[in-house]
Amino acid sequence: MSLSLALFAKAPVPGQTKTRLQGALGQSGAVAAHCQLVEHALTEISRLKGMRTELWMSEQHPVAEAWSERFAIPLRLQQGVDLGARMHHALQQQLSCGASFAFVMGCDCPTLDMRYLDWAASQSAQADVIIAPAQDGGYGLIGLAQPQAHLFTGMPWGSDSVFAQTLLRAELSGLKVVTGAEIWDVDRPEDWTRYQRIFGLQGGP
Repeated sequence: MSLSLALFAKAPVPGQTKTRLQGALGQSGAVAAHCQLVEHALTEISRLKGMRTELWMSEQHPVAEAWSERFAIPLRLQQGVDLGARMHHALQQQLSCGASFAFVMGCDCPTLDMRYLDWAASQSAQADVIIAPAQDGGYGLIGLAQPQAHLFTGMPWGSDSVFAQTLLRAELSGLKVVTGAEIWDVDRPEDWTRYQRIFGLQGGP
């Protein structure tokens, strides 16, 4: 079975990245935190065996090119008018290029580690949809055996109902859904503090 994973990340542009961390860390600190999270995710996915991985950026950026070279990962550009369109496009591209199951993963979910991703890969032969629900009501990972545009259209991205609505749409469509353990992402200053405490890393500029 051919598996593929797209890691989604924003370009590290001050004022546009991790804006909810800026009050505590400042613009430069928020960018540094974002870069640290992306590199954490890249380190985890670089350890995966038997899965093609790609880094999908919101726009071109020298730091992204450096990540691509450092982690030996192909670099792609996201396309679409909103997050749903961009994820659908990335999944569709991976599946059309030969993947039998494709994933999209956020870069700010530190508990999406190699073991979690190995588990997700192990479920792919028996699922139409694999999803990792987040504590804030969204999700940090979604995988599909076939493109499913309706899971990404008209979704209230950023709200606390994204996971529930995605699950409902999938189930109403008769898709077999496998749900993973709940994860958390880093959006707010308290999330960043939690990240530092658990992973023993120093953040900020």
